[in-house]
Amino acid sequence: MVKAWLVSLFKLFLRNKRYVLLSLVAGAALILFTSQIKAFFIISILGVAATFSTFYKRVFQAPPAFELITLTVVAVAIFYGPGIGALYAIVISITSEIAAQALDPFSITYIPPRIAMAFVAPWLYGNGTGPVHNIAVLGLLMSLLYNALQQPVYYYLTDVEKRIKSLYFSSLNIPLNFLIFKFLGEPLFEILRSLV
Repeated sequence: MVKAWLVSLFKLFLRNKRYVLLSLVAGAALILFTSQIKAFFIISILGVAATFSTFYKRVFQAPPAFELITLTVVAVAIFYGPGIGALYAIVISITSEIAAQALDPFSITYIPPRIAMAFVAPWLYGNGTGPVHNIAVLGLLMSLLYNALQQPVYYYLTDVEKRIKSLYFSSLNIPLNFLIFKFLGEPLFEILRSLV
């Protein structure tokens, strides 16, 4: 005896084959790739926040002393590995410059120091077991590393205006990153610890 509701359900599936097939594929992808999909969404959200954190450069033509790029590069490198962190640093360095309409020949100089941060941060922090346990101190050290590797490019220029911008950036970026890591880094690390 065939049940009537099963027949009607089967006919409904036949009428909507495309949606049923897409649902099955999506369900299988979620089951098989849940951690990768979650990682993709988390990294994408961090990337959007970092990209648009320097958006104010469109209005104020000043060096971006406030930025979330350092925090997100460090977080991605610690929770997803230095390789993913380095790739993330390359992409975000470029997209933030494009979004702020500040792409210039010096934009390329931002990438190597951020890649260095992606490799040094996981070693220093070591998921809480490394030599640096405090997230705010980690942010201070990563900001010092970034500035130590990137700012000499501006210091060696003969243009006095570039040197002044570099000094302005360093003197504001380092303490701001300390505060960003202290107030935003700790909650972000807790959220990522629970999700990863």
